[in-house]
Amino acid sequence: MERLGPWREAIKPEQAALAPLAVAVGAAYAHFDAQPGPGLPSHLLAAVAAFAAAAGVHLVDHAWDGLGTASPDPRKPVPEPIRPVSPREAAVGAAGCLALAALAALGVAPLAGPAVVGYGLIAVLLGVARGAPVAGLDTLGPGLGDAANVVALGPLACLVGYASQTGAGSWGAAWAGIPTGLAAAAPLFARHFTRRDVDAALDRQTPVASLGETRARHALLAFPLVAAMAVAVAAWRGEYPPSAGWGVAPLVAAAFAAWRLPDKADANTYERWSRLACVGAAAALVVVAGALLLAPAP
Repeated sequence: MERLGPWREAIKPEQAALAPLAVAVGAAYAHFDAQPGPGLPSHLLAAVAAFAAAAGVHLVDHAWDGLGTASPDPRKPVPEPIRPVSPREAAVGAAGCLALAALAALGVAPLAGPAVVGYGLIAVLLGVARGAPVAGLDTLGPGLGDAANVVALGPLACLVGYASQTGAGSWGAAWAGIPTGLAAAAPLFARHFTRRDVDAALDRQTPVASLGETRARHALLAFPLVAAMAVAVAAWRGEYPPSAGWGVAPLVAAAFAAWRLPDKADANTYERWSRLACVGAAAALVVVAGALLLAPAP
C-alpha cells in the first residue's frame, strides 16, 4: 500500500471526487427543470467519466510540475516504496485516465446524445491548460487558472450532468453551476501555497507570486465565503430549492478553518486545509444535488 502513496498524492482523489459531484448537481437540476432523461445509467457513466477526467487532469498537472523540479541525485537513490511519481509515469497515467473518461463519455452518447462529450472535452482542455509551462493559464496571469477551475467544475460540469439527462445544455443549468464551481474550486486554491518552488521555476504568475502570501491568504478565506453566498443567492432566487441553502454551512466552516490558519503556515498545513475544504465542498454539493433531486418538479 505504501507504493500507492505517491500515486494518491498525484491523483488527489478527494479533489477528483468533486467533479462527479458537480456533474450530479447538473443531473439533479434536469429533474428540477422537469426534463425527461435516460436516468441512472447515463448519470453513472457521466460520473465515471468526470472522476477519470479529473484524475487525469491532476496527473497532467503533476507531469507539468515535474518540469520545474530538479532531477534527483542518482548518487542518492530514493527508497522504492516512497519513490515519487515521475513526470513520464504521470503522463502515461494521465493518458490512461483520460482514455477511460473518453470511453465512459462515449457510452453516454448513445443514451443522451453527443453534447456530453463536447462539454466534457472543453472542461478537460481547461484543466490541462491550467498548469502548462510558458502558455499555461497560471503562467499567463494570476487567477486565470482558478477561473478555469470555476468554469470547468461549475457551468461545464453541470452542463455535462444536465446533458446526460436531456441531450442538450441550457442557460439555467450553466447559471446553476456557478455556485457549484465556486464551491468545488475553493479547495484547489491551496495549491498556490503548497508548490511555490515549482511555480517559481516555471514562472507561473499565481496569486501568491503576484500578491504575496499575506494578501493571497485573503482569497483563501474569501473563496469558500463567496461560494456560500452564491449558494444562498441561488436558493433565494429560486434557481435552487430553498432546502439547498443548507449547503452554506459546510462552506462557511471551510472559510472559518482558513481564518484559523496560523500566520506561519507551512505546505503541510495548507494541504490539510485543502483536504478539509474538500470535505466541506463535497458536503455542500451533496446537499445541493439532494435538494434539487428531492424537490417536486414544477
